Amino acid sequence: MTDATDSELTIAIADGVARATIDRPHARNAISSEIIVRLLELLERMRTDSSIRVLLLDAAGANFIAGGDVKAFARGLEMDVAARAHDMGERAERAGRLCRAIGEVPQPVVVAARGHIVGVGVSILCAADLAILSDTARITLSHVGLGISPDGAATWSLPRQIGLKRAKQMVLLGDPVDAGQAVAMGLANWVVPDDTLDARAADLTARIVRGARFAQAEGKALLQASLARGLDDQMLAEVAALQRCAATEDFAEGLRAITEKRPARFGLA
Repeated sequence: MTDATDSELTIAIADGVARATIDRPHARNAISSEIIVRLLELLERMRTDSSIRVLLLDAAGANFIAGGDVKAFARGLEMDVAARAHDMGERAERAGRLCRAIGEVPQPVVVAARGHIVGVGVSILCAADLAILSDTARITLSHVGLGISPDGAATWSLPRQIGLKRAKQMVLLGDPVDAGQAVAMGLANWVVPDDTLDARAADLTARIVRGARFAQAEGKALLQASLARGLDDQMLAEVAALQRCAATEDFAEGLRAITEKRPARFGLA
């Protein structure tokens, strides 16, 4: 088990699960630049660390992420206009890199969230491969209320997940969405009672760890790339990915399990 703790983020790695917990409950877990940098470091490690099978991203306290650090933004009032614009641009660039990295790592990334999911928190929710929400969750793209436009690739991911009209409603009006609506719209996979969220997230990540690692990675990569490919290119990519999977011990184990009428025991590849 590996643990790394600072004042804002705790990372624990055990049994194939990396759990990154944002720990700023006093600020409703408004995400700081330091947290984003730490998460980027973890995601970079995951590219080459096959012992990590899944990343679970959650937060301490009653809220997931209440947007960016507005107190840090407010320091822009002491800057000239050019410096303020540059500072906000750097923050947006880091948020975009984080959300892109979530999609690019081979391992599934799961968000488990309760309470307020605001601003860049919505971007992270969209970037995750799977999302499980507490029934207390409330999702708001709040940028328009600050007089800024969204970041973290939200304007790319939202229309693809919920459709253009609904994305415009969230971006232009800042209308909140509750957990049930989020699942119905395609922003999340499941909504559960708040007191079961942590246990359900643990069950989900354990199920992923028991799965076929190469098949999960290839399936995720295929889906991520599909939105930028034509049908013919996607089918060629599917053939190549399936051939790579077919060369693994996981595939051989899957075949043995079917013929022997037993559950597959993956993780041998």
